[in-house]
Amino acid sequence: MKPIRRQGTGPQGGVAALAGIAVVLLLAACGSSSSSSSSAGSSGLSNAAGNPNATLIVNNSVPVATLDPGLTTNDQDPGFDGAMYSTLTQVTQVPGKVAGTTEQNLAITAVKPYVAQSYAYSNGSRTLTFQIRPGLKFPSGDPLDAKAVVWSIERDIKLEQGGYSVLEETDYTPPLIKSVKATGPLTVVFQYKRPAPNQLQVLSTPTAGAIYDPKLVEEHGGVKKGSPNEWLASHDAGYGPYLLKSYSANHQLVLEANPSFFEPPKTKKIILNFIPDNETLLLDAQSGAADITLGLTNQAAHSLVGNACCTVASFKSRQAETLNFPENAKNPFFKNQDFRQALSYAFPYEGVLQKVAYGYGKLYFGEWMPSYSWYDPKVGAPRPTDITKAKELLAKSGIKTPVSFTIYVGQGDNIGKEIATAAAGAWQQLGVNAKVQVVSAAAFLEVVYTNHAGASVFLDGPQVVAPDYHWAYDLQCPPNNQFNDTDVCIPAADKLMKEVAITTQEPGRQEKINKADEYYIEATPRVWVYDSELVAVLGKNVTSYYSSDLPDMRFWAKG
Repeated sequence: MKPIRRQGTGPQGGVAALAGIAVVLLLAACGSSSSSSSSAGSSGLSNAAGNPNATLIVNNSVPVATLDPGLTTNDQDPGFDGAMYSTLTQVTQVPGKVAGTTEQNLAITAVKPYVAQSYAYSNGSRTLTFQIRPGLKFPSGDPLDAKAVVWSIERDIKLEQGGYSVLEETDYTPPLIKSVKATGPLTVVFQYKRPAPNQLQVLSTPTAGAIYDPKLVEEHGGVKKGSPNEWLASHDAGYGPYLLKSYSANHQLVLEANPSFFEPPKTKKIILNFIPDNETLLLDAQSGAADITLGLTNQAAHSLVGNACCTVASFKSRQAETLNFPENAKNPFFKNQDFRQALSYAFPYEGVLQKVAYGYGKLYFGEWMPSYSWYDPKVGAPRPTDITKAKELLAKSGIKTPVSFTIYVGQGDNIGKEIATAAAGAWQQLGVNAKVQVVSAAAFLEVVYTNHAGASVFLDGPQVVAPDYHWAYDLQCPPNNQFNDTDVCIPAADKLMKEVAITTQEPGRQEKINKADEYYIEATPRVWVYDSELVAVLGKNVTSYYSSDLPDMRFWAKG
């Protein structure tokens, strides 16, 4: 799903530093990209023993839109919501570059049991059977059993919202899931229309796999087709490592460890503050007022490298900064491939990597990011900044300048705002006048998925690490995919990616993936700015931290 959680960071080198055309031109002229300075200045986290009775203070730049994980369309919300819910499976972890940290395993099959104690495929991967751990109970006292799991999955299907699209892998017609049934008190069986090897990952996401207390939900509004449950937007009805103690929308979320959870979290209490102001985030990190800080611009985070206050660490991500061109009647010039390519060649990639990302990322161009195992650097090599070629393509396009449009950025997305400003400045050389506009989270989703009123910048990437899943939610031809935010449609690529889903032999599978990427690169439905790293500022008392695109607070601890 998307748009995805942003990381941002930098009062001293933020939007103001990029606002002028002279500075943007300087970015475009920058030399070779800097290597990632991730984890610089630190040998590891605190060696103190984690205090299970501690209160952990977490500051994050972007507020969650809802506490209902099945109604989300990004990565941040279901990650934080997942603290109050559990799923059948979970993604495995690998060591991070900083001692005391771990990060998500981005291998396609990197999944293990969670609420399910075992699982097995059969019938050519068209049947998936789960055995649920015995004795689990929701805080209400009702059992978390096979019936509750089936009810939760059927809720996603009935709502036809974010959880449904992930669950079905946007393979709607006919639906990927033929049936889900409780064949015993603790046994759940999924039947699929085709081999569905991605489903173990799908069901690890709170978006698609969160397990709800059916009785509690029914008592507070129930399930209505296509309609969000207002009560769940600000309350919890799950069985998770944490219980919701209080929630103030756009301000603060307070969680306390669930004493009946089968795997106790490492910290008793977490206070999650939503602070969009970059300077406040930086000051709190410096002073120790926050134990963990997420969402600083990379420049501000980098300014703390070597400071005794904290450790600046970066981690692998399945997300990339993107600038998207919706091809529709409201933006007729975006329908022109030469025009889109012209904008892409005028973009100051190297300067943005150095002065916005501060090296916490990697340049590439194409749909598959370097963090993916199937990325081919020969196909997805970075696109150079070439103003001469950009002007040639603009002339070839036949588009008469000046052209004006808006670049939308979501509230709290500090890095996105810097990228949009850099692009707007660079494109003035082409006679393109782009205005940067910051809007609320709700308004941003409306722009991206409904009215497509202009270009947009956001951190983009799939909740499930698999090429056919990424394509299905991101690029599949409309109307099959409501989350195709650029409205790009390449039937030849669609045909290839549908074949990828059922192709297991190499080199045929990789050849199809590469060819599809070549189609996307030629079409240039967006500017792929850089493959982003997840950056966290960890206070000197933090003893354990797990980094994931879906923030998972179970493993965060302090001494």
